[in-house]
Amino acid sequence: MLGLPYRLELQTHQVDGVQLGDETRLDGHVLWVNENEVQGLVLQDPRIIRAGLAVARPGESVRIVHCLDVVEPRRKLEGPGVVFPGFLGGPETVGQGVTARLSGVGVMTSSRFPQPFSGLLAAREAIVDMSGSTAVYSPFSQITNLVLTLAPQPDLDNADYDDAVRRAALRVANHIAGTAMDRQPEQVDVYDFSDVDPSLPKVAYFYQAQGQGSMADTYLYGRTIENLVPTLIHPAEIMDGALVSGVYVYACFKNPTWMHQNNPVIRALRDRHGKDINFAGVILNRGHNYTQMEKERSSYWATKLAGFMGVDGVVLSAEGGGNSAIDLMLACQYMEKAGIKTTVLSYESPGADGRDFPLFFSVPEADSIVSVGSDEEQISFPAVERVIGDDRLLDDETPSIGPFNIRMHYLFSALSQVGGNQLAGRAF
Repeated sequence: MLGLPYRLELQTHQVDGVQLGDETRLDGHVLWVNENEVQGLVLQDPRIIRAGLAVARPGESVRIVHCLDVVEPRRKLEGPGVVFPGFLGGPETVGQGVTARLSGVGVMTSSRFPQPFSGLLAAREAIVDMSGSTAVYSPFSQITNLVLTLAPQPDLDNADYDDAVRRAALRVANHIAGTAMDRQPEQVDVYDFSDVDPSLPKVAYFYQAQGQGSMADTYLYGRTIENLVPTLIHPAEIMDGALVSGVYVYACFKNPTWMHQNNPVIRALRDRHGKDINFAGVILNRGHNYTQMEKERSSYWATKLAGFMGVDGVVLSAEGGGNSAIDLMLACQYMEKAGIKTTVLSYESPGADGRDFPLFFSVPEADSIVSVGSDEEQISFPAVERVIGDDRLLDDETPSIGPFNIRMHYLFSALSQVGGNQLAGRAF
């Protein structure tokens, strides 16, 4: 990637079970967590007045509601900076050295906000079922979730509470990952793209993250990307926690922090590096530019960076709804006109009967598109034995325990536009 000498070793420690106990430790593949210890970490922040901790395991008849974010436990072992730079430490550039991760577990936050919302940028319902037919929609039904159920100081504004919740989850995730220190990992993944084969095509990743405003923001080194122009970032920086989610609008589209940490496109391009492609790096883009001029400016800028990198192809993904699709498709169009081949990941909105035009916005040059599913479905949720988060959905009417019907929009990461969703389709 433009000669940057970054090399990150990501050490994986597999967690197959989580239990609450007297000490936070990793015992083989079982993570033990001290509930009082975690609550103490959270309640260091006076903006949070109550913190509960619950465990939701795959296969249990459990529903989690009001889901805000999920963070994979990680901690920096060697190298500059800290995991989640800008939040847990200064904004020193990360992506080098050694970082430990606990695989199979996530720190999830669940809460209502203290003040009512109005308008587009409102925190919306987000649901995860851990078992049954509805579990297949969210990738977070496949991992064990340590759910922080939080309550705010009632007089806080929503943005202030949002910051408190984010920092609490990151502190807890970093603390829990400390159980892996001085332990031998089961697997080591290396993010190092300095060796290239000049006979192979160069491929970059256009990574569009939501930057729309409060409740719909992504954080880069601790600051929102709201005014970001497309910029180059090393894949190892993203794996090291440089991107943190603050997106709480439609749940099916959003990429929580866990998904940034485990971005499937970055992993796939890394696995293919030196085999049939050279992974040239990531162009990070702010989605949801509000005016046509800003959209064109951003897309031309991204195309310029791809040209600087000398790439032959680009994989493009977005985050968010229809507005972000315009940013995505314009970038695709301009890159194709510049002679750069593209492949786009996109959701579909084909109507309830599947007969409407499936894309919110498209361009003739977008001739290689991977669908991540439809947002038009109505999903029937059965009754479950236990609910974590609240006994009512955010509408204050629907009992969380079920049964109820709800649109795909409210299933957490069900239409992950980076390919992290669980369902797939196949044509015969």
